Order: sequence, then C-alpha cells, then structure tokens
Amino acid sequence: MSMINLSENKYSQQLKLRYEKTSALYASQFVITANGDEVIVNFSSGSLPDSANGDSILPIHTRIALTANGAKKLANLINQALSANIATQGMNEAKSHTLN
Repeated sequence: MSMINLSENKYSQQLKLRYEKTSALYASQFVITANGDEVIVNFSSGSLPDSANGDSILPIHTRIALTANGAKKLANLINQALSANIATQGMNEAKSHTLN
C-alpha cells in the first residue's frame, strides 16, 4: 500500500491507498464539460472510423464527474507531476551528457 499526506487548510491527515482495481485504461483524447458546479471529463483512447458512414467517432471509455474545486485540485496535481517529471528528465539528460 502507498502512503500519502493530505494537507488542506489547517488539517493534515495521512492516508493509506488501497487500489480496488490495478488495471489502467489509456487515454489520449478528452472531452471536458463544465458548468458552475461541476466538471465532467470524458476519456477516449482515440478516434475510430465509423464503418457505417466513414465519419470519425470518438468512443468514450470512462467518464468522471468532479466538483469545480476537485477539478482545480486535479489540474494542480497533474501540473505538479508533470513539472517533477520534466525536472527529473532534465537531470537524467544532463547526467547522460556528462557520461558521454
């Protein structure tokens, strides 16, 4: 099990993560709908040709509804993860350049 720390306002809580499912679905296309109270994110692996008429269709395999505040938190976490990944890649590239 993984451990994470949640800090929100003055409260801090440590949680153990328990994955109910460990499978993952790949998504490269997203359709997002937002109103004042919620954000709905639709996930797709990509467009496919419709054999009936030749149009492209986007099959949605997963849909997640979030509160507006939850969507902001998710966006921040994704940005943090990408920033950390980019920083790590930059350090690894610098190391590989010094080794060559």
